[in-house]
Amino acid sequence: MSNKKEHSTCYHCGDKCDVETIQHDEKSFCCNGCKTVYQIFSENDLTCYYD
Repeated sequence: MSNKKEHSTCYHCGDKCDVETIQHDEKSFCCNGCKTVYQIFSENDLTCYYD
């Protein structure tokens, strides 16, 4: 996990990320909450939410 300075869209909620974007699994997240939900979904084979 790293923080990247660029504007992007959150992979989980779709909101615009601030300048500090959280990166995990090559995806961008706007906050640790969205990243955590993504991790929970991934660990429990629930990524169909993103389809």
